[in-house]
Amino acid sequence: MSFHLHHFHEEIKKEGIIFCYSGPISQATIEGIGQTLRLNMELEEAGFTTSQKVFSIFVEQMQNVLNHSVETVKHSIDPDQELRVGILIIGHEEGHFYIYCGNRVNNSDVDRLREKIEFLRRLDKEELKALYKMTRQQKKAEPERKGAGLGLIEMARRAGKPIEYSFYRIDEAHSFFCLKVVA
Repeated sequence: MSFHLHHFHEEIKKEGIIFCYSGPISQATIEGIGQTLRLNMELEEAGFTTSQKVFSIFVEQMQNVLNHSVETVKHSIDPDQELRVGILIIGHEEGHFYIYCGNRVNNSDVDRLREKIEFLRRLDKEELKALYKMTRQQKKAEPERKGAGLGLIEMARRAGKPIEYSFYRIDEAHSFFCLKVVA
């Protein structure tokens, strides 16, 4: 057996990780993880405001995987349904909780996504609030419009530090997108 579970367990503890999931994501998965996350936040004795921030960022991160991951698997019960695949890690470092999520994306989307995140990283809290309000109004006026970026804006608003991200090129068509948000 080449995988050493004890070393993995020790590494998770050392990194402050309180929750880790990798696999297919569905709405039911998000709800189940959400319940576990609420319990873990209580055990960590996180305050109400911190718990709400972590939970909100978690939901936005998982929605991003659910809507944008290009890695899919067939649903075992309903083979006509595809589930999107991603990874989620929640932990704490330097007195703050972080939510770290990753999924496969098309290389053709990397530059657009990078530009959007870099733009958000340059805005202060008031500018993010104004952008969120304006984007939300535009979304109401054009409800069929996809990719408005409200989730990214909301995460940037709730973040205690600028959003961190990276892209790892997998092959000619795909990259692995990682997004870390500190609450």
